Amino acid sequence: MKNGNHSTYYLVYSDSVADSLEKVTQHPRILAENLQISAVKLNDFEAIQVDDAHRQALLWINQVDYPQALMIAQQKGVQLGFLPVAGDKLTLFYKSLGLNESLDACLEIALQESTVEIDLIQCNGDIVVDGVNLENQTTMAEFLGDSAQIAGFRKLQFRIKRFIHAFSLKPHPVTLTTAKGKKIPTAITGMLLLDYHQSGALRQLFEETVSLVDHRISVVLFAPQSILSYLQLSTSVLLRSKKQLLNQIGYIRTESLYIESPEPTHYLVNNRPVTTESLTLSILPTPLQVKAVADFQARQQFNDDKENVICDQLPQQDERIKYLSKTLPFFPHALESDFKELFLNLKDSANASGNYVLLMVLSVLLASLGLFLNSPSVVIGAMVLAPLMSPIIALSMGVLRSDVGLSRKAFMTVLLGISLALALSAGMAWFIPFHDITHEIAGRLHPSMLDLMVAILSGIAGALANARENIAKSLPGVAIAVALVPPLCVAGIGLGWWQFDIFYGAMLLFLTNLTGIILAAGLTFMLMGFAPFSRARTGILVSLLMVLAVSFPLSAAFEKMRTTARIKQNLLNQTFQVAAHRFRLRNITIQLSQPVLIRADLLGSFLPDAKVLLQIEKSIEQQLGRPVRVEVSFHWVSQL
Repeated sequence: MKNGNHSTYYLVYSDSVADSLEKVTQHPRILAENLQISAVKLNDFEAIQVDDAHRQALLWINQVDYPQALMIAQQKGVQLGFLPVAGDKLTLFYKSLGLNESLDACLEIALQESTVEIDLIQCNGDIVVDGVNLENQTTMAEFLGDSAQIAGFRKLQFRIKRFIHAFSLKPHPVTLTTAKGKKIPTAITGMLLLDYHQSGALRQLFEETVSLVDHRISVVLFAPQSILSYLQLSTSVLLRSKKQLLNQIGYIRTESLYIESPEPTHYLVNNRPVTTESLTLSILPTPLQVKAVADFQARQQFNDDKENVICDQLPQQDERIKYLSKTLPFFPHALESDFKELFLNLKDSANASGNYVLLMVLSVLLASLGLFLNSPSVVIGAMVLAPLMSPIIALSMGVLRSDVGLSRKAFMTVLLGISLALALSAGMAWFIPFHDITHEIAGRLHPSMLDLMVAILSGIAGALANARENIAKSLPGVAIAVALVPPLCVAGIGLGWWQFDIFYGAMLLFLTNLTGIILAAGLTFMLMGFAPFSRARTGILVSLLMVLAVSFPLSAAFEKMRTTARIKQNLLNQTFQVAAHRFRLRNITIQLSQPVLIRADLLGSFLPDAKVLLQIEKSIEQQLGRPVRVEVSFHWVSQL
């Protein structure tokens, strides 16, 4: 006989299959092996005789009754094989053994000689067969793999439901105590017992340490600290990033875990609601002997007896836990302890130190010389030296948090830098004898909304570089991008030459940079959690009003740019026919004065006289509907 001394199998059945016992007792495999089957009702399972010849049982019951049956089998030392009940929902425990809905396939596994000893997990005294987690845990479904089974329109519905659910997420304050007595006070929005799960992003993260034969339980705790961070994590792209996932979860692997809450908390144990202030997860001291698929043992090789507690990303400070005791905020909330070092750095940046003055003087002198020499490389060098960005970022934080002291210091430091720049550059303009408007100077006289966009992006980058040590090295790049000192120097040159139009254009560009950085950096700091919206509201409003104030002349300048670009494009595409000769314009520059001044190269195979030029000018006037003055340099070409 293939089963050695084990000639008899108990067939433990429930009422739902009582009329179909012959499917097993008369199964061809049973008859071929000449096995003895003793049918036992589930209610009588506890009374069966167990010895060397009567130790194996086939469990053919509804899976809702598994906790009761598994407890009895563990206490009696029965070796269990499992058979599916048609139409019955399979539990996580059942599926973790590699079993499916096929009676024949599962019977084949149940009759094999080899057994595996696995851990039985209990929760508040009940055997766990279908997981333990927080109730209403829609947020966890995508990480468990459930969403992968949803396709088409149902998938869209699921994502909409998940998005809406994110706004009602409520962290639960709990205290976790491991088997070795380590206490972790925190606040969580999700919890998952990983041991019986076979797929999903969380299971994949800790695959190497989760096992059913290591006498340990593995629990993942989910704790996004804002709706924004959860929504970032909820995209399919970010789910592929382990780093993004690890930033919002904790992981505990221990012999037992005690979860205590100051108020009744709703859990799901075996998919049944349980409301309690405490939950105890533990492993039964004696393992259960079961029949599983052939490769089950190979997938349960982790036997390290160390206790793993990875909870650094969970909120653990009392102030944060108290803050998270309400509905999850939309923006993350940084505590004083989180940005103490940043505040110290910003307060230091707000002071007008000797180094600040020295660097400001050097950068202004260097920028002014670069502007006069029309040297982009010299101007870029001045941008890198310029220390203006740091006090402006400090001013942004002060305005955001309504910190009068920080705002005042930073503003006075920025004002000192502006005064030095204007005075030194004006002095150089007065001292240097020539008054040529170089390309470097001219390029800073006509700011537009595009410059405001540059300032906003630079403000975001500046805030990130100050708040994150790992990208602080990018600050020189931010300084180059926003170019604060060169427009100030051009404004000073305008003062030195007593040309108000130069001063106005360059000063408008500087104010654009200043206000754009303050607003963008403030919003970035708020999104990073350095000020709640209730506190930041006034500062954001002030910054927004400043940006709006400079936006009006910038919008007008941007509209001029659009008009100039449109006129230039039309002229470039146009061929002027005068008598039998054709002419085209190239290298066009346009000044929207009264009349409109157009300078260009005139290409043609015939040297034009004054009449030809007048006809071209009238043609352009008719096209634009406004007076124009055309200044051209003729270039002979063989053909157009």
